[in-house]
Amino acid sequence: MSTQHKPRPPETPRRRPGRPPGADPRRPERREAILDGACRAILERGFPATRIADVAAAAGVSTGTVHYYFATKDDVLVAALKWASNRLLARVEEAADAPATRRLAQLLALSVPSPGENRDEYVLWIELWLRVLHQPDLLPDCEAISRRWREIFFTIVREGAERGEFAPVREPEEVADRLVALVDGLGFETVLGYRWTSPERMHERLIAFASEQLRVPVSSLALGR
Repeated sequence: MSTQHKPRPPETPRRRPGRPPGADPRRPERREAILDGACRAILERGFPATRIADVAAAAGVSTGTVHYYFATKDDVLVAALKWASNRLLARVEEAADAPATRRLAQLLALSVPSPGENRDEYVLWIELWLRVLHQPDLLPDCEAISRRWREIFFTIVREGAERGEFAPVREPEEVADRLVALVDGLGFETVLGYRWTSPERMHERLIAFASEQLRVPVSSLALGR
């Protein structure tokens, strides 16, 4: 008696372990949607209270999709801040061929946490600073994002000095560091809502300080807002 062997059904293609449907690394728009959702969730709830499920809901994806792109919630926070920061800095970099004075005026305006993207980025910064206090291994990521802002200030000051637009009171790197320090301090006060530091007052102080440090008229920096 012969035994008939039934043909095997075709094998179902194996999917990469841990990759949910739609989590294609070649689809940057999916990752961007997650980062946008992460920003909104963190801004609404604060980082400690934000769950991966909240990020997924805001982005319109599954929690598995979020985990595919980001291993931990800390990774989400760092990536969200980089993404928000890059959007603002791209506006300065688009004007790379403009005079240094105009670029600095725009950068100072973007450094003020006015309602909208500017303020949102500052809130994410504060969330990351607080997280770094308890999770020191995030410090290199924090420094890397800060370094990019610092380098843009330095590049503009240096190029302005080389072209004769600025006459800095100290070497460009030192002046850039002073400007960044003032931006950080005033930005913190403005976001928290200190009565003596409104967005308008912060902008005025940044312009006045930059004018003193670079020996340029205040009027030449009062642009971009």
